[in-house]
Amino acid sequence: MKINFILILIFNMLKLFFIGYILIFSSCEEAQYSFDNVNDPFNMELEPPALFFHPTLIETYTNSQDSVEVYGLQLDSSAAAHIEVIFEYGMITIDSISPGPFFANINDPFEIVIEEGNKIQIYLYYLPDIESDQNTGGTRSLVKIYFSTLETAGTYGLEFGSNTKIRDAQNDSIRINTFGLGSINVR
Repeated sequence: MKINFILILIFNMLKLFFIGYILIFSSCEEAQYSFDNVNDPFNMELEPPALFFHPTLIETYTNSQDSVEVYGLQLDSSAAAHIEVIFEYGMITIDSISPGPFFANINDPFEIVIEEGNKIQIYLYYLPDIESDQNTGGTRSLVKIYFSTLETAGTYGLEFGSNTKIRDAQNDSIRINTFGLGSINVR
C-alpha cells in the first residue's frame, strides 16, 4: 500500500514536470526584432567619424517652429568646431542656436553664431579646466538649431559647407569621413 502511494506520487510529480516543461519550452520563441530605425546613425550609411543632422527629415508645417540638431558620430577628442550649415534662403528663419553636450564640461561651451544669407557659421569652443583642454570625443549633439518656417510649402535641403572643421587642443584638424544631409519638408 505504501509502495503504491509512493509510485502514484512519483508518477504525478513526473506528469507535472513534463507538462511544465512543455508549457515553458514549447511556448517560448526567440523574439524577432527589426533594427530599421531611420534615425539610428547605423542605418544612415555614415562612415564614422561623421557629422549629420538629426532628424535627417523634419516634417513640419508653414508658419511653425521646429529644431534640428547637428550630431557627431564617433568623433575624436576635440577642442573646437566650425560648423557651416547651408539652407535654402527665404524658406526658414533661424530663431536661436544652443550648444549641445559634445563640448560641455565644468564650463559651458563658448559659441559664436554668424548668419550670412543662406549660411550659418557656428563656432564652438571647449573651455578648458585644470584637468582637460579638450573633450573625450564620442557620439553626441554639437549644436541645436531652432528655426521657423515661412509661408512656402516644399522640401528644402540642409547641408554642411566646406568650411566645416573640427580641431583638437593642438589646433590640428580632426578627420571627418562623412557629412550627412538633412531636409525640411514643409506642408
